Amino acid sequence: MDATVGIPPVVTEESEAFWAAAAEGRLLVERCADCGAESFPHYGICRMCRGRHIEYAEVTGPGRVYSLTVNHQRWLPGLEVPYALVLAEFPDHPGVRVLGRLRGCAPEEASIGMRVDVGFEPGPGGFAVPSFVAAGGDA
Repeated sequence: MDATVGIPPVVTEESEAFWAAAAEGRLLVERCADCGAESFPHYGICRMCRGRHIEYAEVTGPGRVYSLTVNHQRWLPGLEVPYALVLAEFPDHPGVRVLGRLRGCAPEEASIGMRVDVGFEPGPGGFAVPSFVAAGGDA
């Protein structure tokens, strides 16, 4: 996928820490200081207890593919197809699922349960966007 394809994200007060960490190659999720629940994407409020004391936890992986789609439609000019998008979940962060492009294997080789490592790639507007690297070791 071309790094210039797509729309740059809107950085909000709630997402600022995420994008700053992404620029350093780190994936952050929100953690509620009141109940300990973790969530993604960032909202600035706990989805479980509605607490507003939010901290951040770093996801280092590995993760597993929870869901996936292989796209063959060229949605934007310059978008290379096919490509796989995966929703990855992480054993150390229950309930957290992150969407990103799968790299490191052919799109048709992607599978549910596939082990993936956290990665980032250049995105629109110079932002680093989450992606995942196939690591083998099916569930």
